Amino acid sequence: MVIERYDTAPDSGGAGLHRGGNGIHMTYRFLESGTISIHDDRWFVPPWGVNGGLPGQRARKILEKAGGEQIIIGNKVEDVGVEAGDQLHFITWGGGGWGDPLERDPGLVGKEIVQGLVTPAGARAYGVIANDDGHIDVAATAALRAQMRASRGALPRFNYGPGIDALRANCLAETGLPAPIQPEWALPAAAE
Repeated sequence: MVIERYDTAPDSGGAGLHRGGNGIHMTYRFLESGTISIHDDRWFVPPWGVNGGLPGQRARKILEKAGGEQIIIGNKVEDVGVEAGDQLHFITWGGGGWGDPLERDPGLVGKEIVQGLVTPAGARAYGVIANDDGHIDVAATAALRAQMRASRGALPRFNYGPGIDALRANCLAETGLPAPIQPEWALPAAAE
């Protein structure tokens, strides 16, 4: 196999005064047929944000067949068959942000756009309006931040993302995979 891509996954780190670390997008192209196993985490529950920071993005694994078909595969799987010419897009999860995203320096967010760590769309999580060159619209940023501050409540100590029921209900649509099965524990029969 060859590694065809090794990049940061833009916007995967949760927004915060200190942005969560971005995930990595690696693409492996297989030169021969074989089987692979994947052991990664955080595909179902996003990494938590802390002290007002936002959660990071979840991990994804996409097997792109030589003919172009894309198959979402799990993050903990064994014996996945691959053929010569297939590509595996191995996208890891991003870390949760720490602190209030609206306190992050807009100039730093602009620099991160230039570096490919944040997109202009992702900059809005920081209340920042910027273009593809990282140029900040100062007036629009001030207005957006004021609107965001006025419409939100107290910042949570931990931002777990959506609750477990919402994660389960939206899992297939958001990840391409069914939600994990909730374990049911059987109690031992009472001794007589």
